[in-house]
This record gives sequence, structure tokens and C-alpha cells, in this order.
Amino acid sequence: MGKGSWGSAFGKVLQRNGHVVQFVERSDATWPEAGPGDLVFLAVPCQSLRERLVQLGTPGVPVVSLIKGLEIQTRQRVSEVVAEAWPGTAVAAVSGPSFASEVQVGAPTAAVVASADGALAQTVQQAAHQTTFRLYRSADLAGVELGGALKNVYALAGGICEGLDIGENGMAGLMTRCLAEMVRLGCACGAKKETLFGLSGMGDLILTAYSGQSRNHQVGVALGKGRELGEILEHLGGTAEGVPTARAVYGMVEASGIKAPVAREIYRVLYEGKSAAEGMRDLLTRTAEEE
Repeated sequence: MGKGSWGSAFGKVLQRNGHVVQFVERSDATWPEAGPGDLVFLAVPCQSLRERLVQLGTPGVPVVSLIKGLEIQTRQRVSEVVAEAWPGTAVAAVSGPSFASEVQVGAPTAAVVASADGALAQTVQQAAHQTTFRLYRSADLAGVELGGALKNVYALAGGICEGLDIGENGMAGLMTRCLAEMVRLGCACGAKKETLFGLSGMGDLILTAYSGQSRNHQVGVALGKGRELGEILEHLGGTAEGVPTARAVYGMVEASGIKAPVAREIYRVLYEGKSAAEGMRDLLTRTAEEE
């Protein structure tokens, strides 16, 4: 479900392994007929997912999320949204450092598939794993989903560093602190620490925080250069999941009291009119403390 850049690229991965792929787009009101060995892959913007699931109804087969985000209102992961919309559906998630443009052309990529259902995780792994797309397996569904969602928020910070031209030392320092926040937030929400240090967490953060291919990074660069968020998004040409996910993460931080100064500043820059330069200044002038 979803024929954007990532849905199309993952479809290509499956086709290379000889699988038949059918796309369900916005205009479709029903699912194609599904058989016992079929899987549904979700590749739509996170904030429109629940409505689309309700519209289409359950396909009656296992579901694999390719989405990296959290629902704003509920702060739920994609698998939790699916569980509410389609009770009893087996769910897996695929995440990791994987730009669609490179996956599309068969550039070497590594990712991870996670599910509480070990048989489903193995089925997805067998369906997609190939020489240029190494797919590892995990039982930590919460960790893989949270890593993919949280890194989008912190990739904005990576872009802001570039936009403000703070230098490579500052960038490395801030990204290390972002990873520490990801681990604190993720573990508080049920993730395993080792998952967040793996492909779906640290691996994806490295890719999207530093690369100009990342839409979240692009938004951060533009914010660092002083542009307005509305104007940036209008000309972006795609979804930057870190922007809405920052709202959900801020809600998590406020509700839990977890220490996450970078996430707080990103939210203030996005939604409270604070400039990126002011946000960076306030991070740099915080009281000295233990690492």
C-alpha cells in the first residue's frame, strides 16, 4: 500500500526475488484478492495510515510496515495503529539505513525486519533478502519501529548543524547526544538498547543525519539557514516524517519527564517560532554535567 519512492523501491526488491507485486494506491477502494501466502506492505505517510486502514478494511493476511514514524495524537507506533484498526493481524516492520533511490537500483543495503511472530519475520526475510539487500531478523518490534521513527527527528538536528555551519566537531558531538536521547526514549517505551545501536537506530541516524538525500536533513539545513517551516515543506517534494514525529516525541517527553533536551529544542524550532540559531545556543549553554 503506497507507491511512493520507498514503496516502489521495496517492491523492486521483492520483484528481483521473483515475487509478484501489486500496488494499492489512494484511488483504490478495495484490496486485490489475497491468498494464504500473500503479505501486505505499508508504505504511506504515517499520519494518514489509520484512516486508510479503516477505509480499506483488513486484507486478512500478515502486514509489514515500511513506515518510519509515530502517530501524533496517540504517539503510537505503526504496529499499534494496525493492531487497533485490524485486530488480530500479525505485524512486522522493516527499517534501517536505506535510501529508496539506492535500493531501487540495487546498491548494497542492509536493514532489519522485526516481529513478535518469529515465523513472520523469517518469511519476510526470505522474501526480500538478496546479495544487494541484506535483511537481518529481530524479535524487538518496538525497538526497530522506535529507532526508525526517532532518528527522523534527530536527522533534523543534523541538518540544522549544517545549515548553521557549526563545524564537524559540533556535528559529531550533537549526533552522539542525539543517539543517547534515542536510547533513553526508546528504552523507556519498550525497546532494547542493543536494537537502538543497530541498523534501525544508529545505522539509520548516521545515514539520514549526514546526507543531503534525506528530506529530514534537507528541512534541518533550511531551518538552520533561517527559512520558515511552511515554505520549506511547500517546496520539499515529499514527506519529511521527522516534522510530525517531533510532535509525538515532544508529547512523550512531556508525559514521561525523560531527559531529552535536543528533542525539546527541535520541537520549539518547528512549532514555537524559535530560530535554529537560538535553539543551538541554548543547547550549547546548558549546565555542564556527566556524560
